[in-house]
This record gives sequence, C-alpha cells and structure tokens, in this order.
Amino acid sequence: MLKIIIIGEAAVGKTSLVNKFVSGKFIKDYRASIGTNIFIKKIKIENDIDTTIQLWDIAGQERWIKMRRPYYAGARGVIIVGDLTRKNTFDQIEKFWAPDVKQYCEIAPIILLANKNDLKKELSELEVNSLGDKINALSIIYTSAKTGENVEAAFKIISEQAIKTYY
Repeated sequence: MLKIIIIGEAAVGKTSLVNKFVSGKFIKDYRASIGTNIFIKKIKIENDIDTTIQLWDIAGQERWIKMRRPYYAGARGVIIVGDLTRKNTFDQIEKFWAPDVKQYCEIAPIILLANKNDLKKELSELEVNSLGDKINALSIIYTSAKTGENVEAAFKIISEQAIKTYY
C-alpha cells in the first residue's frame, strides 16, 4: 500500500481531484476539509502491477498547521496542488508547502498539479514550470477536476514514482 499525501492552499481543488479520481464524480459544492480525509483505491500501474494507494487529502487552512506533520509520516509520494486562477496559491507552494513537506518527507517524490486548467488563468505556463523546477517536482501536470483532464494520469504517475523511489 502506498501512502500519497495531497497538499496545497485551501480551495485549490485537492478534494475535488481525489473525488474525481476515486469515484469519477465532480462535486460542485465547496466544503473545506477538516484535518484530513483518507481515500483508498486499487490501481494498475506500469508493467501491469496492481497496487493500492491510500490518499491523504490534507486540509490547507492555516489552523491545521500543527496537525499536518503527523499526517505526513510514512508518505511515499507527494502531490502539491496550485490553483491556476489564483497566483498566490503557487507563491505559497514555494514559500510554505514545498519547504514544509521536504522537511518531513525528504525523499518522497513530488509532483506539481496546476489545477483548474479549464478556467481563466492568472499565471503563465513559464511561471508554473519555473516553480516546478524550484521545488524539484518530478512532473508538472495541468489538471481539471471538473473535466477530469489528466486526473487519472497524475495519480498513476505519483504512484509509479513512489514505487521507483521506495521499492
């Protein structure tokens, strides 16, 4: 079983991405996560390997900061999500999220998701790619929880990277 954590600012679409991946559904109503939500899904990755991933959708609100570190424990992969309609969510990835996770999950592979790709963007592809380089993201994937664009691929990629890193 692979523990994958999903982090980023509040309302970037972490829960929507996980829901779309696990159930195939996009839920329009926004409800802030409290602490963490855990989802489990069996997937097939490269070379027809069956694996079970445990997805920890960790709340982005500042009031949960003290609880995040225990949630990071045992993570084999990290998905950091930014909202393309809010540039500040990417600024926070560089200032807070990437350093925070690297402190507690130093060898876990990281991928960067640029979410809400179906909406009007506040930053360019060059800015997103530059951030991906700065935080040493193994992949930068443009996603939309609403349309499903690259959602399945993102979870497959982080799972494959986690297996390569740890097994």
